[in-house]
Amino acid sequence: MTQLLPSALEGRRQDVRVVDSLAAKGYPGYVSGVQRMGTVSDVYGWTKVHAHINVSPDEGYALTDKRSPHALYELMLMSAGTTHRPGLHDHAPEFGTALGVVAACFAEHCRAYELSPVVSWSYDPNTLDRESIQGEKRFHAHFVGRTHKERAEVEERATRVGGLSAVRARRIVEEASVLGALMSADVVDRDALRVLEPVPALSTPMATATAQFLLPQGWESLANPEFHADIVYIHRKLRRLYDEIIRACATGESGVWQRPAIREEFDPESIDVPLRATTRATLAHYLRALRPEILDGGPLARSRATHVYPLADLAYAITITEHEGQVYLHLRINVFSDLGGAGISIIDGVIVKTKKGVGDMRVDEIAARSAFQADFLRRLHLHPMAARALFPRL
Repeated sequence: MTQLLPSALEGRRQDVRVVDSLAAKGYPGYVSGVQRMGTVSDVYGWTKVHAHINVSPDEGYALTDKRSPHALYELMLMSAGTTHRPGLHDHAPEFGTALGVVAACFAEHCRAYELSPVVSWSYDPNTLDRESIQGEKRFHAHFVGRTHKERAEVEERATRVGGLSAVRARRIVEEASVLGALMSADVVDRDALRVLEPVPALSTPMATATAQFLLPQGWESLANPEFHADIVYIHRKLRRLYDEIIRACATGESGVWQRPAIREEFDPESIDVPLRATTRATLAHYLRALRPEILDGGPLARSRATHVYPLADLAYAITITEHEGQVYLHLRINVFSDLGGAGISIIDGVIVKTKKGVGDMRVDEIAARSAFQADFLRRLHLHPMAARALFPRL
């Protein structure tokens, strides 16, 4: 198989710790599938809604029980306004602040339950043919509490990317995520960020597999109104980067089973974004190595599509989690992998693939899940910043 990264960088990727996979039970009788939630009524039809908060006449969010669980202790926040908004950056600052307060409160709730919190979401609104990292195109964030048992299993079973098959390695830690960490470090100006603090690329295993940012005030950083501004800023930088790469190095349009093709000849210096020389050379190596494997031609089997057929446009996943007493935001660029912020979790510095629907939850487990969610709603009402989550426009 063609090596998409230079050897030294590929060696770093091969050394990242992973688990393939961590099982999650499902609801008895539930058949997993993608249900498009084009209307607010669809949100109520396909999920159990615990709360529905309006941000504006056409914007709001719902706190729901996920019907296809990624973990026992879990909650989902879904954009539930009449206007369809796929990204956090597409929402008002008040929505972003509400999300941050809910996340900070969820972390506090997890501590009361002796769980490790993980908050994640994905952005991939334009992939409609093959498996996407954002199956439901409305913005939605996953709130998961990982148990001591799950964390112990991850530590025991963790291996290196180099021990996986090429197909599994690309799904779980794809090359574009490593390249994305380098490019993000170049295009994101740390002085423009108000809350997030970039971790130098390649300085840690997680800063190799993702673009890693420290949240200096821990989970409370998410409740800072400037957090949303940071996410908007980073998205705009990634959007500009992606568009410049396509403009300078590719030809053709993206559509249903159609993708731009890398030009036979392209000049990486013409990519009009501020990349270091080493990053630009790594990007050129990656793009040239893509040819001629990536071809248009029609539906592919899932294992092949997620290995050789790219997503339709800019796609990335964000995961916020704890490691060694610090809270970090991890941003993974996806080009091939269909595993987004829910399909991939980061637990104690290990990248963990989640496998849903492995067995059914017992009656007592369903009761524990329901109690966890109900207790969280009570805690949210009592949170010192509850007004920003429950009455966002006040």
